[in-house]
Amino acid sequence: MAIGREGTSHAWLGAKITLRAPRTSGVYAIFNAKDWIYVGETGNLRAGLLAIFDGDNACINGNDPLGFQFELATAKKRVARRKRLIRELKPICNQKTD
Repeated sequence: MAIGREGTSHAWLGAKITLRAPRTSGVYAIFNAKDWIYVGETGNLRAGLLAIFDGDNACINGNDPLGFQFELATAKKRVARRKRLIRELKPICNQKTD
């Protein structure tokens, strides 16, 4: 799986996160109809995405997320992959915090 134009997209719904995101290490990207909103990394994709979905991050929620994508990545590789994706995709909320 890949993040970006070629990646598989999933609806930004708690049920879809539970169904589609595995409980394994990786990176993820959240997007809306026109922009990438946020790129993150976690040791458990499902738990990380659900925490954001259930959370109160004003930047993410304020940009009307519609979907997410993810890639599996080992703990050693996911931080570097996240940094590369942030440079490539320029997600709105990462630009404000990273």
